[in-house]
Amino acid sequence: MTDVRKDGNRHPFSKGLLATSLAITGLSLEERYEIVREIDRELEGVETVHSREIQKRVQRKLQQRGLEREEKFYRVTRQLSRLEKPLFILLGGPAGIGKSTLSVELAHRLDINRIIETDTVREIMRNMVSAELVPSLYQSSFNADETVKADLVDDPLIYGFNQQVDVVSAGVKPVIDRGVEEGVNSIVDGVHVVPGYLGMSDRDDCHVFQYVLEVPEKAEHARRFQSRANASNRDAGRYLENLEDIRALQAYIVEEGEKNGATIIANESVDQTIEEIMDDVTTELGRLVPSHA
Repeated sequence: MTDVRKDGNRHPFSKGLLATSLAITGLSLEERYEIVREIDRELEGVETVHSREIQKRVQRKLQQRGLEREEKFYRVTRQLSRLEKPLFILLGGPAGIGKSTLSVELAHRLDINRIIETDTVREIMRNMVSAELVPSLYQSSFNADETVKADLVDDPLIYGFNQQVDVVSAGVKPVIDRGVEEGVNSIVDGVHVVPGYLGMSDRDDCHVFQYVLEVPEKAEHARRFQSRANASNRDAGRYLENLEDIRALQAYIVEEGEKNGATIIANESVDQTIEEIMDDVTTELGRLVPSHA
């Protein structure tokens, strides 16, 4: 039995744990276990090995297979906890775009334990602020215009939405500040993650990657609401009835993203979007970590 040393501790080599750590790469379970079995054979008769040596062996196996991108994913993500500044990934976009699904998968792939959802922050704020004081807080993003006197503004939908984003952003910023102070890598997702509102581009105390997701085709956007309703208690009807306004918000958020330097991604495939974000994050942060484990 081989023991693995790490941070002064020892534990038995586990093929299951190593295969799980390789999930970062996006390889199939069969491909991961093929690598694990090879390393297990190489460790026969070895009493102790350092965890860094295990990582080096994994990297070599990936390189030998010509899996350069997967090797980069593995190498960089295994060292995220060693960065001097925490990582923040911001995912914005309208309702029904797939932000929550992507957040969970990204958190799994990048070993991030904290996901901050702006809808959750809004719910908390509703218990603290009355509807009379901030009426837009009590509306959905696509009908916040119902609290706006239409004769006072040119575009009540965008105006009401911006009012809601302003308020929710005031609640999200302290959560982000706490995460930076604690050095916790985090994902922030929600319709209220509109580029320019959270002031993230001005921060030098964390690594920030901001993305705006969109679904270009209206019919596909509508289908996703129905799929989401089939898998949850959310009623697709109210979203489909307001699809035109939701699409208008998408156009607005994309426009703000382009103005503020966010990366715009057409989220047509979850796997493809995950790979694009993973590639972007690991390429940028790869410059800050050693080229070896």
